[in-house]
Amino acid sequence: MSAEPATQPAAPAPADQLAAGRQTLPCDVDELRSLFLFEKLDGEQLAWLCREGRVEVFPAGPVYAEGEPATCFYVLIEGTLVMSRRIGGDDVEVNRSSGRGVYTGAFRAYLGDRVPQVYDNSLRVTEPSRFYVLDADKFASMMRDWFPMAVHMLEGLFFGIKNVQQQIGQRERLLALGSLSAGLTHELNNPAAAAVRATSTLRDRVAGMRHKLGLMASGRFDPACLETLIRLQEEAAERVAKAPELTPMEASDREDTLGDWLEEHGISGGWDLAPTFVQAGLDAAWLDQVAAVVDDGTLEASIRWLNYTVETELLLNEIEDSTKRVSHLVTAA
Repeated sequence: MSAEPATQPAAPAPADQLAAGRQTLPCDVDELRSLFLFEKLDGEQLAWLCREGRVEVFPAGPVYAEGEPATCFYVLIEGTLVMSRRIGGDDVEVNRSSGRGVYTGAFRAYLGDRVPQVYDNSLRVTEPSRFYVLDADKFASMMRDWFPMAVHMLEGLFFGIKNVQQQIGQRERLLALGSLSAGLTHELNNPAAAAVRATSTLRDRVAGMRHKLGLMASGRFDPACLETLIRLQEEAAERVAKAPELTPMEASDREDTLGDWLEEHGISGGWDLAPTFVQAGLDAAWLDQVAAVVDDGTLEASIRWLNYTVETELLLNEIEDSTKRVSHLVTAA
């Protein structure tokens, strides 16, 4: 090895760096040797570092930004640096150090174009700070020429870790998909089951309406009475859509009132019909309208026919709500 010079002047700093307040200083071989990263290098290697690199002083502020082309390798000599990463829309600090010899920047340059050569973090300094700076291509050449075995090992380690991370990421995504599928299946089951139940009940109610319609068509109702019942049927269907929300106490009181009315008018099983009318927002005054247009012999058939109408509307609403819920869940997923 040839004798090492005490200092080696660096190339003049570019004009844009000077304009940004940066300073270029002489490179001191002994100072480089004092950094843990370079302490095992011999004199010729240290001289090469001083000749090919430079020492720069950066004013407080940004040095480089995440995602920019990685053009330089930085080693802190004096000062305080802060590294950050973009997470979402925020810059999150990942490291803050004043340790001499801390390095960052284009330290993967030796991998060449096999990986994107961009800075994977942002770097700023909180006070005027002095760095040893080596261009990325020089750093890559140094690594390959001086440490060929280490480079091969680092390449294997880097790509091995990268493959493991990809496999872990894929497995995490599959686990997340499994959790999503299980949750979605559970959420879909409730409205789907409700729609099935409502459809089954609706089929029974439609069959009952057909039976009542047959009785009404047999001539037991005069045309004027039948026309009024059809009007009341339409009104009942409209009221279902506008039925008010009732508290349990209010609903119970109204059911008692309607149950008493049905019982007084000789409707068998009236207490079973009352909850349906209450749910549709119908009251005793509305039932009085029905009783006023039919005779006692056809009152019960009329009430049950109207009850089938109300139940049908309520069941259709339930099916609509359930299918909308399924559609919203699928859209969200």
